[in-house]
Amino acid sequence: MKRLALLRIAWITLHRDRLGLLLYALVPIIFLSIFASVFQGFGRNGDNQVRIALLDLDQSPASKALEAAVKESSSRVNLETIQGADVAAADRQVASGAFPAAVIIPSGFGKALADPTATIPPLLVRFDPANPIAPDFAKGVLAGATWKGLAPQMLGREIRVLEMLTGELTPPQRKLADSLQSFQSGSDSKVSPMIARLADATQVPIDGSPVTVGQGGPSLVTYYTAAIGVMFMLFSALSTTGWLLEDQERGVLDRMRASGIGPWAVLLNRFVFAIMVGSVQIAVMLAWAAVAFGVRFFSFRQVIALLILVPMVAAAAAGLGLLITGIARTRRQQTTIGTITVLILSAVGGSMIPIFLMPPGLQAIGDWAFNARAIKAMQQVLWYTSSDDTLGAMLGRISPALALIFGTTVVCLVGARVAISRWH
Repeated sequence: MKRLALLRIAWITLHRDRLGLLLYALVPIIFLSIFASVFQGFGRNGDNQVRIALLDLDQSPASKALEAAVKESSSRVNLETIQGADVAAADRQVASGAFPAAVIIPSGFGKALADPTATIPPLLVRFDPANPIAPDFAKGVLAGATWKGLAPQMLGREIRVLEMLTGELTPPQRKLADSLQSFQSGSDSKVSPMIARLADATQVPIDGSPVTVGQGGPSLVTYYTAAIGVMFMLFSALSTTGWLLEDQERGVLDRMRASGIGPWAVLLNRFVFAIMVGSVQIAVMLAWAAVAFGVRFFSFRQVIALLILVPMVAAAAAGLGLLITGIARTRRQQTTIGTITVLILSAVGGSMIPIFLMPPGLQAIGDWAFNARAIKAMQQVLWYTSSDDTLGAMLGRISPALALIFGTTVVCLVGARVAISRWH
């Protein structure tokens, strides 16, 4: 019975913590909803779309038919037409981060398609190495769309190539048909030169190659350097700002008030300290990423941009930590609320799941989270910086993120001041 009494005491303790009890029930539902929203898009509904640029250098009826077929053949691809005179125009769009991949229809595509003696120039897929999904999406959709959109042209070409290979006599045609029917895929039989020629002449080749982005280096490591760095900055801010509750419980804050140190001074001191700790933490992580994994950020403009961006992200994290600390009544409650908040923000913001895997609705929610904007801004600085970029251009691209981060900091800091003023 004494052991059962201990269980009863534990239940009473949990039941009295109404907020903790509510979080125990809601948190699994919240996380299930987030992850289900991400991964159900890879099932039947096709919510996860990949933005792909299309550059038509041919401007022929065949290229227009292929473009229409690509747009109709898959709900997974959001195809957007861009303008340019060469492949470099598409490369610039991908290298800037505007699109994860680009499809280029080369000049002479339609003319070669109509001539059975000509070699069809390959469709080009140029992609950002930081997004491993986009090129496969693009290639798969192109492969299916070539026959769907160019069926009359491809069928006519096949017939003309067949006539060129077999002539007008029926026996050679029958021999070719028999050889095709009897051929066993995967067997030791070798494809005859005639069949190989027919296969090559009646398919549209697709070539894929990555675009050189920024300073080079490992793309996904660069992404997760930003993603993991921001997440642990949030945890660090939560820990350092939580010491205020310990000072409150020990009576330290009351002695400070008696000595003339006001709430704003206490708050701002803890705020500045959290910024310093978070900035040093990111600096150490960036240094390790450079030494161990080849992440490159050594240009002058990148260093200056990071010196602006990192303290601002740390300030937003510190403001959020102070707000949670002000709302909580005990250090245990602050740890519970803060940990759950950070995990949810990290799941929505891209620290746990890459942003490009998320459906549009979840990405739209993440755009209002300062950590998601911070990850994108750090990705711009670390990965999408080209040799032609100026510091002004780089800061211009991340300025919307900086504005949101600054606004979040102000709101959280003011909210923390109001909450802490109610402490007794």
